[in-house]
This record gives sequence, structure tokens and C-alpha cells, in this order.
Amino acid sequence: MKCIYKNRLGNAGELIARNYLAGKNLKFIRNNYRFGRTEVDLIFEDEANNTLIFIEVKTRRNTKFGFPEESVTLNKQKNFRKTVMGFISENPAYSSHDLRIDVISILLYERNHEIRHIENAF
Repeated sequence: MKCIYKNRLGNAGELIARNYLAGKNLKFIRNNYRFGRTEVDLIFEDEANNTLIFIEVKTRRNTKFGFPEESVTLNKQKNFRKTVMGFISENPAYSSHDLRIDVISILLYERNHEIRHIENAF
């Protein structure tokens, strides 16, 4: 049961993040890209700056265990970078793009949410 709840929470956060980024005139490329056993939540393109942006979305309902972005451990960062390189190797059309890794932290409340967008997070 808890896994279903986590998936719904994560999906809700990813949708909020996706809409937030689209509002910044970024072009949606892909969501939930898997490479091996790891995943990138969202991939967007900043066409004006020829930059591909890989986004890790962390969503929580409270800060009891810290802010959402604090759960992006060094091991998670290492695996995330490998997944980014996997995407580039499988999609050579983007090989000339600059790459950026962002974290979007979302706190969901009953009627609203708080977004923190950390560019070049790691």
C-alpha cells in the first residue's frame, strides 16, 4: 500500500514540476527515462541556450525528515550522472548540447505546494 502512495505522490510532484518548467519556455523531451536500473524523472531542452536539462524531482508532504532535496544522496547523484550519459549515448542528436542537472523540490500541502528549483544541483 505504501508503494502505491509513494508512486502517486511522486507522479503528482512530477506533473507539478513538468508544468512549472513548461511555463519557463523549456521544451519537454521525455519523462521517466530509464537506463539500466536508474531513472531520470524529467528531461527538458532550453532551445535558446542549446542546453539539455535533466531533472530529479523530489516530493514530500512535510519536512519531518528534512527537505525533499536533501534525499539526493551522493550515490543517487553518481547513478543519475550515469543515466544522463546513457541518454546522450542513445540519443546522439543531443551530443552537441550543454548538459545541466537540476533538482526540483516540491512540498505538497492540502491546497497548494511549494517549489524549489535548484539549477546545476550537482
